[in-house]
Amino acid sequence: MRRWKPALIGAATLAALLVPAPAAAADPAAPRATQQPRPAASIGHSKIKAPARAAAADHTVTIRGIDIDGTPVAPLAGLIDPASGAEYPLTQAGDTLTALVPAGTYDLTAIVLTGHPGNPTDLALYGNPALPVNGDVDITMDARTAPELKAVSPSTTATEVTSHAQLTQTIAGQQISSLISGTPQTSLRAWPSATTTRPYHFLYVESQSEPLTTQPAPRVYNLAFPTAGRIPTTLTFTAAPSSLALVNTTYASQGVPSDGVGPHSSVLDFDGINEKVMGLSHTAAAPSTQRIYYTAAGVVWRSNYFYQSGSVQVAERQTSARTYTPGATHSEAWNKAAFGPTVKTGHGQGQLLAFPMIADTGTPGHENLGGNYSEGTPGTLTLYRNGQLVGQSTNPLAGNWNVPAEAATYRLDMSVQRSVPWSRYVSSINASWTFPSAERPGDPFEDQRGLLQLRITGNYDNTGRAPSGVTFPLDVVVERAADGSAVTSASLEASFNNGTTWTTVPLTPNGTDRWTANVPHPTTHNGYVALRVKAADASGNAVNQTVTRAYALN
Repeated sequence: MRRWKPALIGAATLAALLVPAPAAAADPAAPRATQQPRPAASIGHSKIKAPARAAAADHTVTIRGIDIDGTPVAPLAGLIDPASGAEYPLTQAGDTLTALVPAGTYDLTAIVLTGHPGNPTDLALYGNPALPVNGDVDITMDARTAPELKAVSPSTTATEVTSHAQLTQTIAGQQISSLISGTPQTSLRAWPSATTTRPYHFLYVESQSEPLTTQPAPRVYNLAFPTAGRIPTTLTFTAAPSSLALVNTTYASQGVPSDGVGPHSSVLDFDGINEKVMGLSHTAAAPSTQRIYYTAAGVVWRSNYFYQSGSVQVAERQTSARTYTPGATHSEAWNKAAFGPTVKTGHGQGQLLAFPMIADTGTPGHENLGGNYSEGTPGTLTLYRNGQLVGQSTNPLAGNWNVPAEAATYRLDMSVQRSVPWSRYVSSINASWTFPSAERPGDPFEDQRGLLQLRITGNYDNTGRAPSGVTFPLDVVVERAADGSAVTSASLEASFNNGTTWTTVPLTPNGTDRWTANVPHPTTHNGYVALRVKAADASGNAVNQTVTRAYALN
């Protein structure tokens, strides 16, 4: 599948992506002599190009556009033979596009853009899956006749943040997608199309948010409306409350509040379409909470969030997609304690590469990149192979060593001292990972695999603090190494004076590779908890790490 990269449109991204798909029946309701869309981005094109033609039997297809202000414009368009996948070139002269084609049926997709291509005020999407050409054809796409695309959420105070309309189809084995993206300053519209039985999907998605000052927490709506076989007649979509799943979302900070708000972006995938839609986005400050409602049925979601603290972006992403059940309630926490390191390695082409996350989150299924700044983070990574020193990196954020291809037992030691203005956590790390490894085919930068990883979290507040003077339960999860097996041993110790003394904390099994630890928080302490954790499996993987300031105490 080939894509044209989207152009940035103000705060949002505007793109027209076309990736080949099958033909469809023409829509009689679509503007017959007037239709088309063209954005300030590009439309994708078929990989198969039609030969140059000038035969007497050829017919001329003429396409004109009129923008929302009534100004003649040349649309952005693609004209493809759905039987062969061949794309016919369109020649522009002023506000007109023309193509010479033999008699037949064609797929026509277009976008009419209003305003400057880099900052449009309106985009109109046209799709005709089966345009009949039996003689010369003249089509005018007047954006003023295209209905505006809108979503209606259950909230009367939520307003649009971002929106996308996408047409995805398959022609001659190629997937072709056309996408237009909107904001409150860029309206979107489309013309209804005829119905076709071939793979042809219209997708409209929109994020809405109540004012961030709404109490007890603003409601945000991430809404998705797929339609198979056509661009639908009704282009105002209403989200029934029963179709949504609620995710109570906490945006925590690492003890230092964000400078303003940052984006929470979600990429969508639709069941049976195998096509991702560009991310919906809304804003959130850290710390804060929001009630986020997602369209549940038939949609898969995957998100990331980052906020700014001084010159640093504290970024986190979900490592796997989420599916939701209509009417269900879930919870999600971003940037949550306890913080500590995780590591991925790549082994190939004569090299072993290490990619640590210094202050990863305690939330399983998340990956926090906020600690990966060299400023204020001196330290080392030291690699051993079968007990022999291979080398040492003076950058604790990356390591690169030449090693033999044969299987061996490796040990990676990390030593870090950390003092940064955007986080009060992870002031020091002493950790060691043991793992078997042999060279794998492919690029070690691309094929990165996790070592045995610890995820420890509890019911902290949204700055990473737990109450003093109580027994505080922690959820301890050990994520298996990529080629590992079930964890066979695990232990936990806690310190309340930066590691001067340690308290053993018993672990109670709570599922596979998961334990509960009840930590006795004292009333006298230095304000933080250090954690020392060990774990091993039966496949030769082990981790032994000590993190000072893994979380804080009130």
